[in-house]
Amino acid sequence: MRRQTGFTMIELVMVIVILGILAAVALPKFVNVSGEARAAATKGVAGGLASSSAVNFSASLAKGQVQGKAFASASAITGITDTTGGCTNTVAGNLVDGVTFAASGAGTYSVSGSAGTYASIGDTRTCTLTNNDDTSVTATFVLAATK
Repeated sequence: MRRQTGFTMIELVMVIVILGILAAVALPKFVNVSGEARAAATKGVAGGLASSSAVNFSASLAKGQVQGKAFASASAITGITDTTGGCTNTVAGNLVDGVTFAASGAGTYSVSGSAGTYASIGDTRTCTLTNNDDTSVTATFVLAATK
């Protein structure tokens, strides 16, 4: 008599049941990945804006701008991004490349916060960056006044 080898039907069914349970547990984790990706992208753009602002301010000091000098009497320096507009889409767009800043629209970000005139060079404002794909996703960054 010949002996048959292989898996029984019960063993195969048990493997399928276990795989189904694992899939049911893992699926909710992967569903929310897009929300986490938006949050990470927004934090990355805010980090880029903060770094750009810091480098811009440092470059202005290296080129002769004086920290604490009254903004009205400070002169503009070639090669330095003017941040006198405060927390606006225009200022943010001048600080970083490759990111679109607009009031609304898919794939864009908007900047809000204190606008208006700074008192002196080096004054800072905290700005809020909002992902326009999901307006509940925000991040903050600090903008330093340069001219």
